[in-house]
Amino acid sequence: MDELKISKRTEPVMFSIRIDKSLVDFYDRLAQQTNRSRNEVIGMALEFARDKIKIEEER
Repeated sequence: MDELKISKRTEPVMFSIRIDKSLVDFYDRLAQQTNRSRNEVIGMALEFARDKIKIEEER
């Protein structure tokens, strides 16, 4: 299923990461286009990716 469900957060936690500037620019533009904060857009993207990430077994 390829859909994004948005629900209320239960316990926000703050942390920092280092990412390429091109990613920051992308999420800044996306936030502006959707009238949401960059933090909200990145959080939604991380939540969406959570169920899409698969760990490959070692052969």
